[in-house]
Amino acid sequence: MFLRDHLKNSIKIFLCTIVFLVSPEIVAQLKHESKTVGMTELDESQVPELIGKIETYNFTIDRSQFLLERGYDVSVIENALPDIEKKIKGFKRRFEKNGQKKNLRSLNSTVILLGEISDNLNSYKTLVSGYCDQLTKSNEKLKKILADQELKVQVQDSALQIQLTDVLTEANELNKSQKKVLAKLNLLRSRVSINLFETQDLSSDMVYLSISKKINMWTQEESPLLAANINQYESSYFDIVIKALERSGKILMIYLSNKINIIFLSLLLFAGITAWMLSNKRRIKKLEDSESILGQLKFLKKSVIIGSAFGFFGYIPFLFGNPPMSLLHTFEFFRLVLLCFLLLPFLTEQAKVMWFSLLGIWFFYSIDDVLLDSAFGERWALFVAGILLLTLCIKIIRNRTQLLIEVESSPATKVLVIFTIVQVILSIIFNLTGRLSLAKIFGVSAVQCLVLGISLKVFCTIIIEAIYLQTEAYQSSRFSNFINFKELQHRLVKYLWLLASVVFIIALARNITLYDLLTNFCADFFNAERSIGSYKFTFLSIAIFIFILWLSSVISSFISFFFSEEAALTGKRSGLNSMMLLIRLAIWTIGFFIAVAAAGIPIDKLSIMLGALGVGIGFGLQNIVNNLVSGVIIAFERPIQIGDQIEIGNKSGVVKEIGVRSSKIHSAEGSDIIVPNGDLLSQHLINWTMQDRSKRLEFTIGVPYTADIEIVSKLIGEKLATNEKILELPKPAVIIQDFGEYTINIKTLLWVADLSLAGQVRTEAMNDVKTVLAEAGINLQVRPLS
Repeated sequence: MFLRDHLKNSIKIFLCTIVFLVSPEIVAQLKHESKTVGMTELDESQVPELIGKIETYNFTIDRSQFLLERGYDVSVIENALPDIEKKIKGFKRRFEKNGQKKNLRSLNSTVILLGEISDNLNSYKTLVSGYCDQLTKSNEKLKKILADQELKVQVQDSALQIQLTDVLTEANELNKSQKKVLAKLNLLRSRVSINLFETQDLSSDMVYLSISKKINMWTQEESPLLAANINQYESSYFDIVIKALERSGKILMIYLSNKINIIFLSLLLFAGITAWMLSNKRRIKKLEDSESILGQLKFLKKSVIIGSAFGFFGYIPFLFGNPPMSLLHTFEFFRLVLLCFLLLPFLTEQAKVMWFSLLGIWFFYSIDDVLLDSAFGERWALFVAGILLLTLCIKIIRNRTQLLIEVESSPATKVLVIFTIVQVILSIIFNLTGRLSLAKIFGVSAVQCLVLGISLKVFCTIIIEAIYLQTEAYQSSRFSNFINFKELQHRLVKYLWLLASVVFIIALARNITLYDLLTNFCADFFNAERSIGSYKFTFLSIAIFIFILWLSSVISSFISFFFSEEAALTGKRSGLNSMMLLIRLAIWTIGFFIAVAAAGIPIDKLSIMLGALGVGIGFGLQNIVNNLVSGVIIAFERPIQIGDQIEIGNKSGVVKEIGVRSSKIHSAEGSDIIVPNGDLLSQHLINWTMQDRSKRLEFTIGVPYTADIEIVSKLIGEKLATNEKILELPKPAVIIQDFGEYTINIKTLLWVADLSLAGQVRTEAMNDVKTVLAEAGINLQVRPLS
């Protein structure tokens, strides 16, 4: 039994040994057979398809490789992030240490800087996310290439086999490289996202703290001024001023470092405006009446460059959106320095003293506005500055008519000064009662409003003078005629008043820390979705719609003026207006559709509006639509053109303008007659100048029966032939009209080349005929009085 089992085991071991020795050869044989089968399965018809696929994959790999090497450059972000992280940590550390001690100005400046950092991080995140998405899509294409089984077949063509191997090798290597870069980009995106979250979180904490301080600033913050003790304050007034100035400098550097593009564009704008005004002034100096023209100027007469620089520091704050208060005070400092050069020649001696006093008070308040902490000396200085400003305002009201020379005082001066007095009184009261934040806010707002009012007055005057220079420098140009400064000046003053009011309100909101509330209210007002029935809209879309239509109207009027009135002014017939009418209609149509698209009005709603308009046309707008369609017909058929002398009904004159709905005729009496276009097509129209401007004239005289008719005709013909204004062809004709009771009536017919000379030529011809007949002894016969 044991022997049998041992024999069986020996046989099994022998068989296993044989299998182990033979199996590699069998496997190799099987592989060889499979390869042979693969080669035989790839017939010649599949080779072109495989070659095309290789070319496509090579293109995909090359493009992905190119993008990987040059398209995912994040070095700028990597270099900027350490500095951003350092700033965020600094803001966070200072906020955790002195957050509760920060005043509203400091919190607002920090929130603005954090907003700038947040915007940069958002742009970085968008860029890196775009790179990640692009790289992920590229990597998915590579994975499809690697997973393609057709690239793993064995082919007989060695060159094709090498290409297959190269495609797989390059795709595999590129896949590894992409995964490394993708991991790097994902890590960078996470880093940017973390910093963005910390920035937004810190900004939110500061905003909530600002809201809390705005609520609590109406309560008593410190001891009343008269009960205050110097020992209650940690630092001296000098120390907190130095710290505030250092911090303001850092804020300006951080903020402006991210606004290089705006600074560059604003400088280009300044250079362009300055060059424009200098060019106009030099052109005026070449005119004979240059002294009288430049004598009308006030602020630009002394120096165009200073005036332009003053305007530059007036409008540049609005290019920055919501800058920190430190930057606004810096701009205003330069603006006031330039204003001294412009305004001093027009101030009386008393006004100069008051002006420099106001500058000193403004300088104190601007420094006090950026202080982080309070000091005993600051509170008393704030009280003294309020008293001085109050006294100065009272003097301005009493002597407001004796402060300026050669410059008209603004009617808003009294209202502005009274408003300043109210704020100063509130500042003094709040300071006395220990409400320091409110005292500083209203004190700064008071002096800022007064200074801003003066600056806006000068700024608006400079704008008017700049337009005046343009119109006088190019008196003969069509653009100057279009502007028409004398008519524009009154309208421009109203627009500038409106603009100044808006700027004043924005500045006031900044001064009393309500700017964010104002912007949020405006944003909610214009962007809030409203509905009428099933139609939803926003006031912003309506404003955009109206603005684009208004802009289309301005462009249409501009074209109409330049191309329509020229013929009317020169008296020449022009067919250009017909084309301009079509262009104006096209502008209106395109403007309407652009306005609809910009306002976001759905097409289905537009069809409803057009349907309602069709119903309105059927009931009450027939005449208007008739006139509009008639205008289009006139544009194509051209029965009349600009400069034509026409008669319609009992009205006559020269066509001055062909509009969309009506046309304008300038009568001989000097009046402009508005004629609906429908009347021009429906009534009998006489066009004296449709072919040319020639016109036939006639007049009748009576000669006695004793006169020789042939001699009379000969004398009249010879005399008319000497008049150069009468056309030779057709030749003047003298005909016998009839035999009257006492006279033979003779009619004279003649032609003139230009109908505008008809009256003058007819008068000359009649005088010449009377003179030549009298010289020949032939008197004109009239009916005897008996």
